[in-house]
Amino acid sequence: MKNIRKTGRGIAGLLTAGALSAGLLTATATTAEAATTCSGGVNIYGVLDDGRLTFSTINPATGNLAKVLVGPDLGFEPKAMATLNFNTILVTSTSGALYRVDVKTNSSNLALLNAPVKIADSGWTHDKLTYDGHGHLYGTTAAGLLLRYNVTEDKPAGSQHIGARTEIDTGFVLKTLTATGDDRLSATTEDGRLLDYTIAGAGSWKSNALKTSGWSGFNQLVSPGGGLYYGRLATGAMYWYKDANPTDGSGADISYHLDDPVNTSGWTQKLLSAQPGTYTCTTTADTVDRDNITEVKAAGRQLMNDKDSAWATSAQWNCLETLWNHESNWRWNATNPSSGAYGIPQSLPASKMDVAGDDWKENPLTQIKWGLSYIDGRYGSPCDAWAFWQANNWY
Repeated sequence: MKNIRKTGRGIAGLLTAGALSAGLLTATATTAEAATTCSGGVNIYGVLDDGRLTFSTINPATGNLAKVLVGPDLGFEPKAMATLNFNTILVTSTSGALYRVDVKTNSSNLALLNAPVKIADSGWTHDKLTYDGHGHLYGTTAAGLLLRYNVTEDKPAGSQHIGARTEIDTGFVLKTLTATGDDRLSATTEDGRLLDYTIAGAGSWKSNALKTSGWSGFNQLVSPGGGLYYGRLATGAMYWYKDANPTDGSGADISYHLDDPVNTSGWTQKLLSAQPGTYTCTTTADTVDRDNITEVKAAGRQLMNDKDSAWATSAQWNCLETLWNHESNWRWNATNPSSGAYGIPQSLPASKMDVAGDDWKENPLTQIKWGLSYIDGRYGSPCDAWAFWQANNWY
């Protein structure tokens, strides 16, 4: 890959990154220097055994616990929970009801705006729930069925706002489940594997084993995004981990902080749920000239090779190059006037690319990174995506 050089446009990209230190990641691309700046916070809601709601904040750079608040009793026996946003939580009951919990404040005290609102009387028997921050609520059943729902309002009032129930697949018998990004999940199993899932739709998903052992002790796993994981042990200890590149399907770059846990005890909540998407990372690099298609393509080929070693062939590159020639001619600002699809991979909606970086509107590297993850999750390889495009004129 030729040198990636700065053009004065202030473009930032999401490349491989190194270890977390004081909120700043440093990284080295194949021939370019990069520094990844991470920002945001970590907000975690929980429910104690006695039914009281809790709210905790953690410093993402140091792993230090910053705040713990205990609020009122929810008034029912909870079974699973998912945080939608800063002041809205969905909680199921052991009887299968679904409640919306509206938080009034979690600044110096934890108070609810009103009593939990029951938005469904029955049918919500999921043993786990998680929200990806991009309109999709995921749940699993005890039998291992993974379900996905569309959430169309910040404060859903019922089935009119939580619908389009999709059965993704069976076989998801998991110990923990958390969303890490747009249609992206992480989970642990009883035998200690750490798994990463990319979900495209019913029967269409891909998994990677980030770790094949060592994660069996966690009974809760939550993520605020940005490659951060927080795992709680039965002893009440909370540990934190950082995946330098959370979209590459590899756990080789996960940093452990075993000698510096969030806490060695005290996390006694029966349920935990992180607010999604509150922690993001953006990499500033000596980057390609975004208007130089030759340089953009060269960067794209290197990113494709780095994404999956099985893709590092001329055949796969020819497929990817041809696919995106048809879609956008590799132009970062390509826009479909009819559908609104945008960027090099023609993301629809365009905002789906924000999971790869806040600079997705103007950075070709961020767009390529997202596009490769989309192809990986939906088709498995660039050539499979190109074959589908040839048959359908879209992918």
